[in-house]
Amino acid sequence: MSTMATSVRMNELSSIVGEQYVVEAPQKLKDLTIDGVTPAIAVTPGSVEEVAAVLRYAYEHDLNVVPAGGFVHQEIGNIPTAVDLLLRTERLTGIEHYDPGDLTIGVGAGVTISELQSLVRDQGQVFPIDIANADRVTIGGAMAVAASGPHRHFFGGLRDFCLGVRFVTAEGKAAKGGGRVVKNVAGFDLMKLMIGSYGTLAVITSASFKLFPHPVATRTFVCEFASLNEAIEFRDFVMASPLSPICLELLSPKASVGGTWTIAVRAGGSDRVLARYGSELGSAVTAAFDGSPEHTFWDRVEKLGNESPVKVAVSVPPNSGGEVIGTMERLAGENHLELQAWGRIGVGFLLMALNGGMAENYVGCIRELRKSLPRDASTVVMRCPVSLKPEISVWGTSPNNMDAMMAAKRALSPKDNLNRGRFLL
Repeated sequence: MSTMATSVRMNELSSIVGEQYVVEAPQKLKDLTIDGVTPAIAVTPGSVEEVAAVLRYAYEHDLNVVPAGGFVHQEIGNIPTAVDLLLRTERLTGIEHYDPGDLTIGVGAGVTISELQSLVRDQGQVFPIDIANADRVTIGGAMAVAASGPHRHFFGGLRDFCLGVRFVTAEGKAAKGGGRVVKNVAGFDLMKLMIGSYGTLAVITSASFKLFPHPVATRTFVCEFASLNEAIEFRDFVMASPLSPICLELLSPKASVGGTWTIAVRAGGSDRVLARYGSELGSAVTAAFDGSPEHTFWDRVEKLGNESPVKVAVSVPPNSGGEVIGTMERLAGENHLELQAWGRIGVGFLLMALNGGMAENYVGCIRELRKSLPRDASTVVMRCPVSLKPEISVWGTSPNNMDAMMAAKRALSPKDNLNRGRFLL
């Protein structure tokens, strides 16, 4: 984009959102670079109407728009072909409604996860998205990447407790899916379509969620095993028991504190309930945490892999989880890599961080892992050096519902000018 064109667009966008919310200075835009691509302009609308006006402007001028919240998950995806306009949602911070008695809340896309959690915690309630950088990750960003943490074992992912979403299409049309109460009229589920769409279909402006009562108390039981097989047998025991833990997390020896195969069982309830967990889990328990040590334990789990050059998410049928982690361990060793593996072993969502290798080692390990997975498994490379992205298919193989996805994209973003080229389509 020429300097003159940028200056003109600066003026036109300033007339929509205000001059102080449009950035064109190269030294300021460097901090917003995505995979080495620097935005031409960054704009931060303060209302749904301003988001719509900015998107209409971009649509009319064929600008590629990249939505961004807290700028935490921009490393996920293919290298952008261009970022003509970075649209930030951090000013969309309103609380649209909060009904503690009905356990529902609606907030702007720019509200951070920690802000929302703090608000509902004061009412003895839980918004169960436990992820790293919660003070920076926005609601819109978390929905765009379908973020989840260890609480997914019990509460599910965002698709399971999001009630409704409001968004603006690429053409600048405000729309919504779902509603603000648990019971809604059935129809095409635009809400679930938006979650995990990586900003390619529309810009999320707000969302409503179901909340959950905060447990009276929680305790985490750390259970250690000499082998992966023993850990999986214990997982099966817990899953078949009457116990219903909040988290059931498997950690490989390199990911655990004790250097052993570990399953962390987090329970919630009264002292009597927590005591029963300790009794049922028996001799497998090597440590039990509550209070500050428990928070420290899970904070460490949430941050696993954050410093690793390559981080991969694997979704598998739960019964295949043990076999897949065993395969990860073997392939990492054969490719001379150090592996940290962990994840929600009860629901089949696993993560692995690879360290200490050359480019060809990472590429070889990921390619071989994909070949070894069951047909109904999927692998997403959440982070890798930019130089490897052309060699590693970040998203893996194309999904079998590609035709339906294309139809949705043509309807909501006819010119394909939202996050163009970064996601599946």
